[in-house]
Amino acid sequence: MAHLKKNTRGAVPGLAVHFERKTDHHTNKEIDVSKTYLNQDLMTDDSDMLSRFNERLNDVYCMKRDDVKALATWIVTLPKELTEAPYEQQSAFFEATTNFLNDRYGQANAVAAVVHYDETTPHLHYAFVPVVFDDKKSRYKVSAKEVLTRHDLQTFHEDLDQDLKKMLPFYEKGILNNKTLPFENVAEIKKFNDQFNALKNELADVEENIRAKQAVLKITDQALTEVDLAEKQIDDFKQALSKNLFGKTVLKPDDLDRFKNVLATMKKATLQSQHETEELKQTLGQVKAQLADVQSDHQNLKETHQALQRRQREQQQMDYAMRDMLKNDYGVDKIAHTDVEARYVLYKLDHEELTKNKKVAQTWLKTLTTARADPDTKIAPTRLDHGIEQVKALINRIIELTRDIFKGPSL
Repeated sequence: MAHLKKNTRGAVPGLAVHFERKTDHHTNKEIDVSKTYLNQDLMTDDSDMLSRFNERLNDVYCMKRDDVKALATWIVTLPKELTEAPYEQQSAFFEATTNFLNDRYGQANAVAAVVHYDETTPHLHYAFVPVVFDDKKSRYKVSAKEVLTRHDLQTFHEDLDQDLKKMLPFYEKGILNNKTLPFENVAEIKKFNDQFNALKNELADVEENIRAKQAVLKITDQALTEVDLAEKQIDDFKQALSKNLFGKTVLKPDDLDRFKNVLATMKKATLQSQHETEELKQTLGQVKAQLADVQSDHQNLKETHQALQRRQREQQQMDYAMRDMLKNDYGVDKIAHTDVEARYVLYKLDHEELTKNKKVAQTWLKTLTTARADPDTKIAPTRLDHGIEQVKALINRIIELTRDIFKGPSL
């Protein structure tokens, strides 16, 4: 849905060309120039991106280093649910998103807000200078690290989602998939994706190694053929010299013999190379066997990946169903993160999926007590109290079990 990138000064002119379509020669083949007229520039001051960027940098302090991330860009893609919506609703979505970004990062810092309708999926390019106030030196400065913190990135999608739901009456499903309910498939899919990519890179390395060794074999075979041909030509030439008209030769046969000895030495070296090539062929056979195993693993991993994708789609459908039920049947628009964690612990307790780790149990206790102290919790206090007593009893059992283990058998 939304993707962030931090850019140096040197990248800004190129970004401006792409954002504002300042050229007709696009490297991106997905751009349909016949639809470029549909694009929207949501900045209404009649200037361009590069001018706004330079003007903002003149107003704030920025270190004179090439690696300073002086510009941040968000790409916000139109949700799948709105791809068939009228142009007016799509435009309203991007305008509301721009307003949210202006409020979050400061409208004075914004240097571009362009909507592209001439590519495969409509999307917003929003660019801004990450500016904070330096309390020590009493001035504004550029600092992507301080603006785009881990907390900012972790809360971005949820905050944007809630803001759009408030501002747009037609926007109901939201942009989030599995970011509020504790489904584990996202982490699992990421793990298998990482394994899949690592295996794919390993496969590419093996194939490159095979191509290199095949090239060596081809060169060696060609060298042997050329040596045999040269030796035959020398024999034919020596025989021809002994049949001249006057019974004399211009070149002495000894000279040719010495030349032939040199050639024999070359051939010996080539045969040695051929011997090494035979060993290389054996190694190549082993590599091919390994390649077959890798390809088999690759296929198995691919099937696992596809199965996980199917499971993800099913979980997304379940996510939407649960959201709809909570909102329309129970009037719950949002579940606090503390409630989600507490319900997860209560689920474990209800199904007797108890931990044997004291630290984990103590974490459960803290989670339940935190939810119990929250006046806005949707969980019944009696249920939380019962869960807290269960976890306390569990911790005591773990402590007693640990004490018995270290005490050892009595004599």
